Amino acid sequence: MDTIGPRQIELKLHGLTREDHGRVPGRLFATKLTQLINALEAADTIANGDAVHDYVLSNMHMSEPTAILSEIPREFENAGVSAIPTFSEAVDCVKVHDAAKIARLAPVVKRISSLTGGAESRFGFAEIRTGNEVIRVDDFLRRRALAAKKSTKGPWYEGVAYGSFDGMLDYVDVRGAVPQVKLTLSAGGKEIDCVCRREDIDDLGAALNHRVRVYGKCIYASASPLPIRVEVNSIEPVKPNGDLARWVGSFRPFAIDSWDGDA
Repeated sequence: MDTIGPRQIELKLHGLTREDHGRVPGRLFATKLTQLINALEAADTIANGDAVHDYVLSNMHMSEPTAILSEIPREFENAGVSAIPTFSEAVDCVKVHDAAKIARLAPVVKRISSLTGGAESRFGFAEIRTGNEVIRVDDFLRRRALAAKKSTKGPWYEGVAYGSFDGMLDYVDVRGAVPQVKLTLSAGGKEIDCVCRREDIDDLGAALNHRVRVYGKCIYASASPLPIRVEVNSIEPVKPNGDLARWVGSFRPFAIDSWDGDA
């Protein structure tokens, strides 16, 4: 894996299926790369008042279609600030439907919506890496980008919260740096879409088909009381029968003294 510098960004596309993992049409890859550059240029204009950077190819890989872009000032004396944090902020506001930020970053949000087009129909998903952060461009982000265009809200909370859920884990798509898994809740059997870090895969293997508690960033839409995605930070096994030792003796029968003398 290439090291990504502070003014670099990486785009990687994954095929529709595991068998198509590294097979992505060249025209599609070129389109997605262009759409990413368009979003970065829109972010550059917001961050600096004008587009002051070019986005130059630094490296490419063919086994998994990947391109690394470097952010280069057009004029040496006017380097400006990097647009990459503004781009990342726009992705976050799309995910959590932050209306104020969506309005402020509207040109970037519009181009992010284009970037998500075709996810899970023409390609499986894409990953955009910026330093230590990996953004998963998938059908979830596509649906959130569509929701960002609407002002209607349902009866439930919409936004982000940190919390935990108890259930059984199973794989959905373990490719890439942010594998997708599902959690079937112990209470009610509802399924919650989750993503986790690649390094957590070994832990996931031990947790599959066992009851666990996942902790992480929960993204809520207003149509349901449950989160539509959990970005998992940690996973803990749940003991199958619980630990009741600390309750021993707490529920034994006991006598209540008469209150007659207090009258």
